[in-house]
Amino acid sequence: MKYCLMGLYVFFFTFSDLAQSTFVKAYIIQMNGDTIRGEANINPKKELTNYMKVTFKDQSGAQKIYKPNKVKGYGFNNVHFISYVSEGEHYFFNRLIGGEISLFKLGYEAMRMNKPSVEVDYFLSHASNNELIDVKEGRFKKQLTDWMKDHPDFIEEYGDDKKFDIEKAIEVITHYNAWKAEHTE
Repeated sequence: MKYCLMGLYVFFFTFSDLAQSTFVKAYIIQMNGDTIRGEANINPKKELTNYMKVTFKDQSGAQKIYKPNKVKGYGFNNVHFISYVSEGEHYFFNRLIGGEISLFKLGYEAMRMNKPSVEVDYFLSHASNNELIDVKEGRFKKQLTDWMKDHPDFIEEYGDDKKFDIEKAIEVITHYNAWKAEHTE
């Protein structure tokens, strides 16, 4: 009886885990720049997996796991991941905003009070060098000042918050990128 219950337990949690995972329309960008369309296996309950690998099925039905050192990026449902190296390791960074100034998010597991928790770090890059720079909590405005010197009013929209506010950051960078796209020859 004990093994029967354990079997049902394993079956239930395996089945429920599979039920959460689903294939959605997606693309991958190969190292040579070619884009392949197909489907990615996405599990919203295991979001951290998106930063480390993607299971991709091409249009012929061939399924393969891609890690960030093997492709330039991938995306699904208007969510885009770009491969970068951080602290010597390859990860997929979630590109929240692209353009003259890009904003990225990286999720990872950390220990808080001896319990695993999901943490995120944010990064900036500029089109001129494409290098990722850590967003510093109280220095976000200063980090963007040089990049927005051609229209400093946008950085003033952020306000004087010492705490990093992701929603305000997205708004400011989006406004600046739209203005920059209109005023670039």
